[in-house]
Amino acid sequence: MPKPEDSDPTSITLLASIQDRFHCMDDGTIRDSDGQGWIVWNIVDFHRWWHAFETNAAVPLGRKLMHASADQEEYALDLSGFLKTSWLMRKKRLISSLESRWSEMGWGVYDFGSPSIISNLLAPVCSGFALAAVEGMTGERKKIQWHQVSNVMIQLDMEIDNRSISLAPPPPLFLWDSDSILSLFSEGDAVQLDLQSVEHGWTHSGERTCFLPSGLFQRLFQYVKLQGLVLSPEVLAAWDLPEGPSTSDWIPFILTSLAVHEMISQSDLPIYIQDLESWNQLNEAYLIPKGLGSFSRLSQLDEQGGVEFELYPTSVFPFTVAYLVAYWQRGIGRKAKVKLEQKSGNWILQLTSLRSYSF
Repeated sequence: MPKPEDSDPTSITLLASIQDRFHCMDDGTIRDSDGQGWIVWNIVDFHRWWHAFETNAAVPLGRKLMHASADQEEYALDLSGFLKTSWLMRKKRLISSLESRWSEMGWGVYDFGSPSIISNLLAPVCSGFALAAVEGMTGERKKIQWHQVSNVMIQLDMEIDNRSISLAPPPPLFLWDSDSILSLFSEGDAVQLDLQSVEHGWTHSGERTCFLPSGLFQRLFQYVKLQGLVLSPEVLAAWDLPEGPSTSDWIPFILTSLAVHEMISQSDLPIYIQDLESWNQLNEAYLIPKGLGSFSRLSQLDEQGGVEFELYPTSVFPFTVAYLVAYWQRGIGRKAKVKLEQKSGNWILQLTSLRSYSF
């Protein structure tokens, strides 16, 4: 990581602002000063994940992704009191504050006058964030359409929606995070980034990166859960999951894992698994710094790479499991059998080979 004196003043100021807002917690999550969870996403990886997620779901989900983004941003802005400012020069102050927020998050630039967006993010995501900002500023509900003009230019069309719609509620809870405990903001360490400010965003370790709220994915998973999707027996054969009234929760959970596996397969990420210490290194290098969760314990199950993790219940739990499964399959070189069970408030994840091998 470069020394501060090696960075330009804009990058130094931006990193200081980010580190003041975002902290890494003991459970491997990243939270802001309001206690809301965030994930550090390589933007190319996010594009790959989304494409795989939507493809495996086999239904169009772009509009659902936009609504999830808009609802989560509306909820976050209301929770923080971000839009509550004095009437003196209110619009100008809000626009300036929102521009700073977009800059910190790595979302790009939203031109409130056009209205248009310059961003490397997926159009449904940044369009949803923009919709929440405009509705918050004007106090009016809007209907929105977006048009991808170029790789980074998105044109927005908004018109007044006369329907009475209440404020977005908190993100939904699922079976895997219903027992999660909110870590205190003061307990965490400032997030660490190899950050450089670039046009319309910033990079981490030389690659365009951004923060996305974990609540966005919780809302997206709720939408997907209600789609009534049915996964193939071949896919389900690899998963041994708890039974119960929330069985449909596992549909977006499995889709997330399939998408992360495809995303990792398309990357050049080096994954070497030789022993249990290799897992600790992966945890420290890739999971914790990105707010993807962590494990409190691990143990060896067999001589073929089988391993057991004890995991914290968090809102990013689907991604924690997804990355561990993807790392196992890439590092071990075999298809994993995934077993999950709840124990004393935490979760036990076992990864073994789906098929028997003779050595």
